[in-house]
Amino acid sequence: MRVALLALAVSFLSGCAELGYLAKQGNYLFRYSGGTESINDVLKSPTTPADTRQFLERVKEIRQFAVDHVGLRDNGNYTRYKSIDRDYLVDVVQACAPLSFTPYQWSYPFMGKLPYKGFYVHSDALAEAERLKKEGYDVIVRRVDAFSTLGLVKDPVYSFMMRYSPYELASTIIHEQTHATLWIKGQTDFNEELADFVGETGAQEWIAAHYGAGSPEYRDALDSRADMETFVQQLKSLGRSLSDVYDSPIPSAYKLQRKAQLIAAFKKRLSDQAGSLFHSAGYRKIGSLPINNADISLYNLYTADVPLLRSWYQERCGSDLTKFMLSVEKLAATGDVKEQIRRELSAAR
Repeated sequence: MRVALLALAVSFLSGCAELGYLAKQGNYLFRYSGGTESINDVLKSPTTPADTRQFLERVKEIRQFAVDHVGLRDNGNYTRYKSIDRDYLVDVVQACAPLSFTPYQWSYPFMGKLPYKGFYVHSDALAEAERLKKEGYDVIVRRVDAFSTLGLVKDPVYSFMMRYSPYELASTIIHEQTHATLWIKGQTDFNEELADFVGETGAQEWIAAHYGAGSPEYRDALDSRADMETFVQQLKSLGRSLSDVYDSPIPSAYKLQRKAQLIAAFKKRLSDQAGSLFHSAGYRKIGSLPINNADISLYNLYTADVPLLRSWYQERCGSDLTKFMLSVEKLAATGDVKEQIRRELSAAR
């Protein structure tokens, strides 16, 4: 599963973070975002390989669709290309309390508190994860292949993105450009839910426009989205069961024991039922992966109120993404976006 998020740029921008961390990550940030080539120039070159040319033409089309039909900002993002010898960009560390879904927060003066921290060097991420584990947190370290710098630099596309399916590429670009279009300090969950919803919905609409609603590519997009939604619902069900345990009056030692039992049963059920639950072979391996509170907290961050945003998109914006983006930007200027959406939808029903 790919979840692209704002992970490193916010850390780089933060004056309160450790200077050593800032200097190191900033150096890598400019190393990987610098030395890029204009996509138009690469396409003009007669020596450009056919697969690279096809990939960059697709990027251009997705980017223009994001501007024209999604209502995202038309800036220099995704107009440049860089070939690198990595197959992803950064490792991101996230942590959560062991007996609740309270995420560990890093404080950033420009962005507020955020529940993630990015590292270009894998061993640095592992060291941060180990520090948090020693403090008793559930921790995950995961690979992230894209993030928005919110205008710090012109975000490029990288050579490793050529392996993406059309749907994965479109959802990546539209997700991150949503961050670059609208980011609200102090509303982290909304920021991520918005980018998740707009990225997935915009990618599906681009696939329909480019390949047709009856195409194999469109079917792949539908299957990918359905698999994600199925997994999220399964994970939320586990989260509710765990919350019941965490909120109970039993001693912490018994809570931890019951937690381990519930997670083990969940993983076995996913493994046993994967063939009937998921379309993609990739999801059928999920039952064998480690799962802890940090994983559940992560998916809550990205998806908890996506159904609310979908209702607003359908009921108040006529399933038009441009109208949707304009409306949420207007709401963002006056306060808590999700609270206003809840209030207005409730009043209309």
